[in-house]
Amino acid sequence: MSKVNIEVDPNYIFSYVVGNSLFEPIEKCIDSTRYEVYDAFIYDLKTQNYLDQNEEYQKFYWEVVKLKRLAREMSSREIKSLCEEIAEIAPKYLEI
Repeated sequence: MSKVNIEVDPNYIFSYVVGNSLFEPIEKCIDSTRYEVYDAFIYDLKTQNYLDQNEEYQKFYWEVVKLKRLAREMSSREIKSLCEEIAEIAPKYLEI
C-alpha cells in the first residue's frame, strides 16, 4: 500500500447527496473501476484486498452518508453550504 494524495471537491459531494451522481465523492478521486469505497476501508478489485483507512476517512464517509439522508428536506443552498464544510474534513490522502 502507498499513500495517494486526493482532493475532494465540494461539487462531488453535492452531486452525490442530491442523487445526480452514483459515485461517492472519494470514488471520483480514484479509479472506480479498480476500487470500491466502503465505510472503513477501500476494496481493491484487482488484488481482492481490503485496504483499511484512517479515522479521518471514516468520519468524512459518515458525514456524507448523514447529509445524503437529510438532504431531501433541505434547500440546495443549505446542502451546498454543508458540502463545503464536509469537504474541509475530507481525507487528504488514501492508503491504496
